[in-house]
Amino acid sequence: MAGRVLVVGAGGQLGRKICDTFVSRNWLTFGADVHFPAPAASPMVQIDVGKVRHEDQGKFLISALRSHERIGATGKIDAVVNVAGGFAMGTAAEEAVLSASKNMVESSLYTSIIAAHVACHTLRTGGLVVLPGAAAAFSPTPWSLPYGTAKVAVHHLVRSLDETSGLPAKAKTVGLAPQTLDTPQNRAAMPDADHATWASLEEVAEQIAAWCSDPEALQGGHVYLIQKGKGAAASFEPRTPL
Repeated sequence: MAGRVLVVGAGGQLGRKICDTFVSRNWLTFGADVHFPAPAASPMVQIDVGKVRHEDQGKFLISALRSHERIGATGKIDAVVNVAGGFAMGTAAEEAVLSASKNMVESSLYTSIIAAHVACHTLRTGGLVVLPGAAAAFSPTPWSLPYGTAKVAVHHLVRSLDETSGLPAKAKTVGLAPQTLDTPQNRAAMPDADHATWASLEEVAEQIAAWCSDPEALQGGHVYLIQKGKGAAASFEPRTPL
């Protein structure tokens, strides 16, 4: 049966692919972001939060969902998926480390907290929350303190979000931990890398849609490490976050 999903970060490459995948499965798909490419990438219901303060985005998204005729004031959704974020290099010695850290916290951590808040008020019993972790956050990242620090904080949210923190009964939270995704930007930045070992956006989007359709087998509180070998499909292995 078709479900209902909110995708935060729907304007990015992975977010657009996830929304397209849900739409193709006839899910009622809400996409939230501060920027959407024009024209619209899919017939999702776009929710523009570009002019909304971080402090108000949770309330704004809850109101937007409940104002839709197929949700209503008492209706619920099946999943909240956050894939907002970014990437920033930087050591502690660099002058711009604080501004880079602020950008990473805002894009990855703030959006995850907002997604969690929205899930507490709109998610159905037994629903799913997916947050944007990173493989790098399982080990030290001296080459990128902004990225590693923000992603470790997201992993902490994954461990902490359950019924006792406000989610509905039997709801689960998992993290997504890619190493390198196969995007044009990553190929341009790393032309000599082995691109055959990079998971495609399609593989990740299909896996997220499958999880949201049937979260029963997922291990809540775990971060799923995405790995891929040459000639093989991407694998998603649950890991206990730090």
